[in-house]
Amino acid sequence: MSHAGDDTPKALWIALAGTAFLGVVAYGLSLITNTPLAAQFHWSLRDGVIGVAGAAPLMAFLWWFMGAQHAGIAKFRVEQIDYFANIGFRFTPARIVAMSIFAGVFEELLFRGVLQTATAQITPMVVAILISNLIFGAVHWRTALYALIAGLIGVWLGVLFALTGNLLTPILTHGVYDLVALFVTARAIDARRADKMRPSSHTND
Repeated sequence: MSHAGDDTPKALWIALAGTAFLGVVAYGLSLITNTPLAAQFHWSLRDGVIGVAGAAPLMAFLWWFMGAQHAGIAKFRVEQIDYFANIGFRFTPARIVAMSIFAGVFEELLFRGVLQTATAQITPMVVAILISNLIFGAVHWRTALYALIAGLIGVWLGVLFALTGNLLTPILTHGVYDLVALFVTARAIDARRADKMRPSSHTND
């Protein structure tokens, strides 16, 4: 899986550290806003099942996105695959799992656990979800469209959190979706590299 190209472990550690730093930010903001994080997390089979099932609509979108033939979407898809192909490290199964766990836990602590919860104390929940995910989209900005998609995914995560009141739910949804999306991305990277390495069918006589 993604056996070609640059592989700099330092780049992976920087990516993971950057994601973990969001957890540090979440903890600091939780103290400032008096928004305890531990109280928003509890083990629940029902909420866990909702969290795993909540990834299904996101995976359906991913399936559509990877197969869409619209020129604009196809161009955007190629750009995203190229971005991840040149990220600086290979996507091995262990790394994909680590990245999915880090994103699922630390991003949800900050954006749902602190920002959405704290904002909901002073605004209606709908407003809290929208505000927290404007920030979520901005943090994920690589292009305007990528930020928009990230923001919409964040809205879905925010709705799931609002429905259950349990951070376990969006953490699982986020982690499961990232796990699938990264494996799909890795396969797409390998397919593109294999295609580029394939000899041209047109040869000179």
